[in-house]
Amino acid sequence: MKRWRLSAALGVAWLTLAWATGCSRQLAVPGSKATANSGQLPFDRVSDNGGLSPTTGFASDGIPAGIAITIRLQMALSSADARAGDTFQAVLDEPLVVAGKTMVPRGTLVTGNVVAARAFGSLNEPGYLRLTLASMMENGNSVALQTSSVFAKGGSYGKGSAAEPAMDSMDGTGISIHSGEGDVRFSTGRRLTFRLAQPLH
Repeated sequence: MKRWRLSAALGVAWLTLAWATGCSRQLAVPGSKATANSGQLPFDRVSDNGGLSPTTGFASDGIPAGIAITIRLQMALSSADARAGDTFQAVLDEPLVVAGKTMVPRGTLVTGNVVAARAFGSLNEPGYLRLTLASMMENGNSVALQTSSVFAKGGSYGKGSAAEPAMDSMDGTGISIHSGEGDVRFSTGRRLTFRLAQPLH
């Protein structure tokens, strides 16, 4: 009888020990082996030096308004035969440079428009021309331009002498008065300077 009680007690003790040992073991968390040293949260990780800055997309290589655009005419223009809406061809005579970087090279093709024109009519009605730039070629594409205008007016004659022409261009280049008439003439190769009115992006 005593031997049976001793065996039962030993059995209970063994079961109790086995249960306690099983409960003391913790279930392994999947992937826990890799979290000891490298398991940083996403906002604790160091950024990749090769990635893009959040502000990179806002960087602009545009051309600001106000920059001078100096062109050289590839054709002659005259108030004697020009009409509003006519176009003319020119080339960029000086590169467009922003912050030391050449944005548009010298020699780029430029197209302009005759905004207004009037032929010489009488001594009190001299001829005039108003020109502006419309577009330029960039990497094979036509880029629209909005620029200031250049205005030139022929002289009003009195006793055979011509007065100085009126103009509102940014510089005084490219103005010529045809001798003996009140028309304005721009010869091929004349330089004219405009100002960009709207930035280019």
